[in-house]
Amino acid sequence: MAEPTNYLGAAIFWLYIVCALVFTGKILQTLSSLSTTTYKTKKTGHTKQIWLFSVLALLSFATLSTTMLNVLIQSFNQKTFLQQSPSLENLPQAIWHWSTTSSLFTDFAEGLVQDSARFFWAQTALLATLSTVIYMGTEGRQRQIPDLWTFFALSQILPISFAQNLFYVALLLTWPETEEEEEENQPPSSSSSSSSSSGNSSDEKIKSNTPSQRTLHFSKTHSILSAAAYCLTLALAQLYASTPALVPIVLLARLCLLFPLLIPAEYYPNLASVPAKIPQDRATGDEVQRVVLKTALIMTCMKAYQAMQEGFSAEEITVALWAHPAVLALGGDLFLCAVGFTAWNYWGPRVRSAGPAAAAKKPSVAVSGKEKKKEAKAARKSVAGRR
Repeated sequence: MAEPTNYLGAAIFWLYIVCALVFTGKILQTLSSLSTTTYKTKKTGHTKQIWLFSVLALLSFATLSTTMLNVLIQSFNQKTFLQQSPSLENLPQAIWHWSTTSSLFTDFAEGLVQDSARFFWAQTALLATLSTVIYMGTEGRQRQIPDLWTFFALSQILPISFAQNLFYVALLLTWPETEEEEEENQPPSSSSSSSSSSGNSSDEKIKSNTPSQRTLHFSKTHSILSAAAYCLTLALAQLYASTPALVPIVLLARLCLLFPLLIPAEYYPNLASVPAKIPQDRATGDEVQRVVLKTALIMTCMKAYQAMQEGFSAEEITVALWAHPAVLALGGDLFLCAVGFTAWNYWGPRVRSAGPAAAAKKPSVAVSGKEKKKEAKAARKSVAGRR
């Protein structure tokens, strides 16, 4: 009996690979453009951090290439094991035949949800993906990362750590200079006896032209609904394992990861325009992120408890990471994602406060950094003279 041929599935598979390469190339082009424009115009930068996250991105790509290739090799070997092993001459034909007759995507999904021990790793990795895309959607729009959609597109195709580390590099290339550097770049006052009112107007002008002062407040309702829809698809995935509904549920989950790019936001061009009290349905990107992280932690603990209730020991849950190449692909990427997240929180640049309190800390009269240094030097000379 002839095997059913699925040319649409084969086309999607090969297009999957092509899109991964295209989106990676597009992101690298964006990073190169930022490096030669925005980044090189600054007096100082984050060179060491950029190298760190570039290396992490390269490590992620190498690991993903290895684990995903293992998934394909296992599927190909299982298919050809039932038939005659192909020779080197007819290998291309055998690969094409495998791509048109295998159920690669279904096998991948079923390998993840086969039992609770496996799905513990898969769900944790997918929740980390949700946390990352929420951060990309909020911080990327806050920092005006060009071609932000390409990072989301890449995260739809490959496990998240690769796009995550590339996004960190993009943030570093667009990150505003430190407060001291911004003050040094400010023009000195036209007269030392300028009035306080003119100083205030000058300060407001500087605020409006400083990239770090623009603020976005995001809709709480849309943020919560986006996260809830994604978590619901994860909960349904294991319930509908080994059924025709599994693949549509997986596809719906991938679509839910695009929602953070579309969350409505209120834009404030400078600190002075930020209201003293944030409206009830608005939240900063950090607040949205904290809600997602708490939700992910709760769901991870619940899945671990469920696996143990089903009889899996802690050792068996750990061993389940190597039970299937698909589980290892996501579970291994989870650790790379955690490494990138930890490195960003410890060695990444610090986000300064972007609210009314921060605006109140600004001096009423704009004083350049060079003038401050001159005053400090004169004070030291005065003290030395008195001695």
